[in-house]
Amino acid sequence: MCACKIWLHLVRGILMSYQQEINDYLNRHVPLFRAMEARLERCDATGLAMRAPLAPNINDKGIAFGGSMAAIAALTGWALTFTTLREHAESAEIFITDSTLKFLRPVRGEIVTECIRPDATAIERFIERYRQRGKARWAVEVTVRAEGELAMTFNGDYGVFKSEQSRSFAID
Repeated sequence: MCACKIWLHLVRGILMSYQQEINDYLNRHVPLFRAMEARLERCDATGLAMRAPLAPNINDKGIAFGGSMAAIAALTGWALTFTTLREHAESAEIFITDSTLKFLRPVRGEIVTECIRPDATAIERFIERYRQRGKARWAVEVTVRAEGELAMTFNGDYGVFKSEQSRSFAID
């Protein structure tokens, strides 16, 4: 196997490990994640995707509840921040500082979020700022699609800071 294939295989294995780790952590420590029956479905070099069935997230109109969509989008952004820090051998407390949502169309089925990884320059800037200051902030965009159409956009600003009591990486 050539070196690039070996590297890709290793990266896939590491990201799959993060996927299971994040699902386990959120199921144990975020009751809403468990109640929504959400799961991190994909964690790879291009980004992340979460999924939650309609039944536990339905509203009185028979469509996905906007609050559930917002929550799973926020958790998707959290997961991207978590994996980005882990990939750079860093640990931190992760929190959301601001968010904006746009609901564009109803979701009549499963809620599926997707978050594309920022480009390498944005990631390096985020990590470098964190290493220099012990804290950093970055913007993450998450989308929800319904029947192939864009249904919601979520733009969240996530902050991170170093803490001796950090639970973000004390995943038990």
